[in-house]
Formats: sequence, C-alpha cells, structure tokens
Amino acid sequence: MSSIREIARRTGYSIATVSRVFNRPDAVSAKTRELIESAAHSLGYHPHPAARALATRRTRIVGAAIPGIEHSIFARFISALERGLKQHGYALVLATTGNDVQEELERCSDLVRMGAEGIVVSGLDHHAGLLAMCDQRKIPLLCTSIFAPDPVHPPTIGYDNYALAANAAGFLKDLGHERIVVVHGPRHNNDRTRLRIRGIRSVLPDVLLMETEMSVRGGCEALGNLDRGGTTCTAVLCLSDVLAQGVYFEALRRGYRIPDALSIMGFDDLDWSRWLSPPLTTMHLPVDEMGHEAAAALVGHLDNGVPLVSRKLEGHVVERASTAKVGGTPVDAARPA
Repeated sequence: MSSIREIARRTGYSIATVSRVFNRPDAVSAKTRELIESAAHSLGYHPHPAARALATRRTRIVGAAIPGIEHSIFARFISALERGLKQHGYALVLATTGNDVQEELERCSDLVRMGAEGIVVSGLDHHAGLLAMCDQRKIPLLCTSIFAPDPVHPPTIGYDNYALAANAAGFLKDLGHERIVVVHGPRHNNDRTRLRIRGIRSVLPDVLLMETEMSVRGGCEALGNLDRGGTTCTAVLCLSDVLAQGVYFEALRRGYRIPDALSIMGFDDLDWSRWLSPPLTTMHLPVDEMGHEAAAALVGHLDNGVPLVSRKLEGHVVERASTAKVGGTPVDAARPA
C-alpha cells in the first residue's frame, strides 16, 4: 500500500485511481494508465497477484486449452488471444491437450484451480466432465475453430469447417479435377476434421480419403503410399498446410512437377505457405480475427456481463501457383496472394 501511495504522490492521482490501473485498467484512460504505469516502473512496484485477487475477488486470468503448439496456426491464434486479453488487464495461461478429451479435462481442472475466470478450447468434442465443471462453477466456456449456432452447445467463435471444405473441393472441381485425393489427420478425436470431410463429400461423393499423422512426415508418407498403391490422381487436397508441405516434399522427391503433373491445395494459409515453391493454394482461416474476437467476447462477459453468443467468421480460397486447370496453364507464380 505504501508503494501505491508513493505512486499517487508522484503522479498527483488518487490512491483509488492508481488502484484501478492495476485492478481495472479498462476503466482508466490510456494517458492516465501510461503515466501511472511509468511511475510504478520507476519505483520497481509490481502488484501482488494474490493480494489483488483477495481485494477484488478477481484473478483476471483466462485459461486456454489447445491441441498443441507444434504448428503455427495455434501459435497465431494464441498470440492474438493474448494480445486482446492483455489490453484489458487479463493474463492468459496455456495448456496443451494432444486432442485427448481426458487430458483436456485434467488440464482445464488445473486452470480452474489456478483461478481461471474463463476457459477457451478448440472444437466441440469435449469430456462431459468439462462441461459439468464449467456449468457448476459458472465459468464461461468458449469454443473456437468451429461455428455451431445450436443453442445446446457452448458458444462458439470460429468458422464453418463444412462449408469451407466444400468450397475447397468445389474450387478443384471447377479446375477440371476429377481424380482428387484428400489427405487428412486423425478424425476420431477431431470434429473439425470430420466436418471438413463431410463438406468435401457433399461436392465429391467418391473422393479417396487418406488418413495420416498431422505432420510433414504424414504428408510425405501419404503421397508415398499413393504411389506404391498405384493410385493415380491429378490433385491432392490436404486438410492442413502442414500436410501439404509434406506432400510437396515427397512429390518433388519423386519427380512430380507442381502443378503440371499434380495440383496441391492446403487448408489454413499459414504464414510460410506463400513462400513454398510454387506458392501454395490454400483455404485462408481467420485465425487472428478469431483470437481477437474470443478475447473481446470474454472480456465483455467477465467485466460487463455481456452474454456470450456464437459468431461465424469467414474464410476464403487463396489461389496461388500450386494448382492449375487440368491440361491448362498454371497460375502465374508472381500473382499476388
């Protein structure tokens, strides 16, 4: 408290205003917050989190449980989510689950014991115990990377995986491709993958599916297995850019020319996909927007009681040089992404 008084003396603001900067920063103007934080920094003052929680009955912690951090799509989402929360004085605590619902339940229980006021998860496949815990403790649960307007589900902020995958399949079909192979990760524990497969089959009912591990290695092995099995195709649609990268590597190793002999399409639009050679055609997912929207929704709910409602974000095909019409001319590699 003496440090807060010293900050108030130095800045000319009241002790109450100084306290609000550390406990409710969104209730203070940016200029006032900057002056007080600068004085606190010069004094070496850091508010004690336990004392602040006791005083305000708030921890201002949000927990996020995601499948993993191996791929940049999750890193981008978490970065955007954390930036959005930080602007309003919230801290983000992260847990990884490996797409295992039991592990997710245990990790989310840990987050709740740490004082998480809200939980962010991926998809709608969850242990019943997680839903019961959040309901019993009145902890808001927000599901991302998926959109489901059904009111029986927790609120969702994400994209329509079914529709976007159908658009991707339609894009390749419009280029004249009939012999298309879909390479995807495990579907038994991933509702987003299952929705994408259903969307593709709504356009291409007889499409060949190849399940593999979600990695560059998985993409390499999928194309290798196709070749060894004698399967011929003119296009490969990968349900992640990571898998597409593996297909690229194996296609080039086997002497395929992309896209003359084989068109390849991804799904994510990761930051490096435009730098592959040739640049990767892919489905752009609004991951950064999703992180910002999730943060804004949780802050609005926790600070002001604004109800959490589902929101659909839009994705789109990004056409680059890895796809071409059957027997046609490839997309110009210099074409803007």
